[in-house]
This record gives sequence, C-alpha cells and structure tokens, in this order.
Amino acid sequence: MAHLTPKENLLRLMNGEFPEWIPSYSYYGSLPGVEEDPPNMSVMNSVLMGNRGPNRNPAEGFTNIWGVPYESVEAVGGFALPKPGYFILDDIYKWRDVIKAPDLSNVDWKSVAKADLEKLNYSRDNVALFYNPGGGYFQLLMGFMGFTEGLCSMISDKEEVKALFDYLHEFYLEIAAEYIAYVNPDVLSLGDDTASERAPFLPPDLYRELLLPYYDDFARLGRNRGIPINFHNCGKSGVYFNDLVRIGVTSWEPVQLSNDILEIQKKFGRHLVIGGGWEGRGRLIHPDVTDEEIRESVRLTIDTFAPNGGFMFAGNYTPGSTNDEKTKHWNEVLQKEVYDYGHKFYK
Repeated sequence: MAHLTPKENLLRLMNGEFPEWIPSYSYYGSLPGVEEDPPNMSVMNSVLMGNRGPNRNPAEGFTNIWGVPYESVEAVGGFALPKPGYFILDDIYKWRDVIKAPDLSNVDWKSVAKADLEKLNYSRDNVALFYNPGGGYFQLLMGFMGFTEGLCSMISDKEEVKALFDYLHEFYLEIAAEYIAYVNPDVLSLGDDTASERAPFLPPDLYRELLLPYYDDFARLGRNRGIPINFHNCGKSGVYFNDLVRIGVTSWEPVQLSNDILEIQKKFGRHLVIGGGWEGRGRLIHPDVTDEEIRESVRLTIDTFAPNGGFMFAGNYTPGSTNDEKTKHWNEVLQKEVYDYGHKFYK
C-alpha cells in the first residue's frame, strides 16, 4: 500500500531515489481517466512568459509580449502556434528597434506571486509545483525571425544573437529571481525546443556557446536552493544532456523514441529522470486501434524503461481537433493504464 503523497513520490524520483510508483508527467493538470486522484504536479508559468500573453485565449489566438502573433491551429486540438509566414524581425541587426521589454520597475512581485498561488487548484501538500520561468531563447528567436533567418543568424551573426539573448535574459532572469523567492517551487522547470524528431537543430559546440550559459544562470536559481531541475526539450536532443546534467538538470521530458533511451539511461542512471518513452504513432493512431492495444503499449513502455527507477511516463495523444472525442477516449484509456499498471509496478 503506497504511503507517500503524489508530491513526495515525485520528488523522491526527482532526487534520484526509487519512487513507490511511476509518476505521470502532464502539461495539462489532472490526467484524463484518473480525476479522482490528485495529479503528481502542477505547472506554473512565469508572469509575462515569452510565449504567453496577458488575458490571452489560446483558442482565439493572441499576441505575446514581444509582438509575435499566435494562431489557434485546429489540427492540433486548438493549440496556439506562431502565425505562419509572419515574422517581426527580418534582420538580426535591427533587433534593438523591434524587441522592447516591458517595464518591470513597478511590479509588486510578492502580490503577483500570492495571486498566482491562490489560483492553483491543488493542495501544495500533495501536489508538486513546477515553476517555468520562460527564457527559451532559441524558440523566441525562431518566433521572431523564422527558422531560415534565425538559424542563419546563429551561425553568421553570433555576436548580434548574443546581444539579443543578453537583453532577453536580463528581463527573464529578473522575473525569475524575484518570482521564485515568493513562489518557492518544488521543481524548477526549464525548457527550449532545440531539435526536430530526426536531429538537433544546432551542433553541441554552438549550443554551448549561444544557449547553455543562459540555461546555467536559470539552473543556478535551483541549485542554490536545492530545487530539482527539469528540462523540456522535444525531439532528438539527447546530445545536449551531457552539458545539461553538468549544470544540474535532473529530469528531461518528453524523451521521444528517436533518442537512444536505453543508452541514455545506462549512461546517467537515476541522475537523469527520463520522462517519455511513449508516442502515439503507427498502429496506435490507427482509427480502429483497440483499448487493449493502447494498454499494452503502456505496459511495454513501463516494462522497458522503468525497472531501474529514474522514469516517469510522459505521453498523451494530441487531439486532431477541438472536438476530438476519439482522442479524448484514447487518452483516458492511456492514462488509466499508466495509473493502474504504474502503481503496482514496483510492488
């Protein structure tokens, strides 16, 4: 019989120990199919986070604080993505004329943090709070310029890219340093999507030069407080984790199947929690996939990646529309099996 709270169990995992059961990482709060139980964690995004905007409605689209317009995309369940083909910066040397940080001088951080904490739906005694301070500078640059101009600038105009990142970082680090002191999160959750499914967007040396120092600054906020550090990076991004583990990252999600997950686990052991190992692909997204096939995919994932600890399930079907009842059912079956099988796996 489990005796840890979901928060205690998750933090045991994040600190390199064996959990009592397998947690499930979710971006969406309560997991479909297991609403009667508190979730493991709740994600709080920093006020003014780079890909967020005040009073936004993702279903209707919004413009973020830097002026990048986002549009709701029906094919991915209504999630908002940068408006296709629309870029606010066409020349990296003009960034000082275009990118303007909001004034933070009159922000009452204690009141802001208090109000945000009051909006949480779960008891902090039971649910771990993941705090995401923003600062995904690669994604921000791609949102400003698009991939063609953004990647070319990172190769040919590195000093200007660094100058822009320094400007952004001063803004985001100020928010994070103020906010974290009042929020007191259980996990510091960083992230930047720097890889496609097939390959990283940047070679490791360029990653170390242009991005890692900023991640290290954020990670220091966690290291200095003894807070575990999570890192979100989609795609085949395993090549970056030697450096990320070195700066204190203790968990990674979502670890997609294009990575050599078993080799990564062999290398890092429980020093790097693997959140992933499951994807809706192939037979699992066929219209006539059965509930038992979905359940079996969960059991196979757990059997493969969880035996030595250091694993949390991180996977959901992405809706094909805002009214996708089939995918909703698939997610309910999926998460119910994660809960049922994951809670007895270490017995």
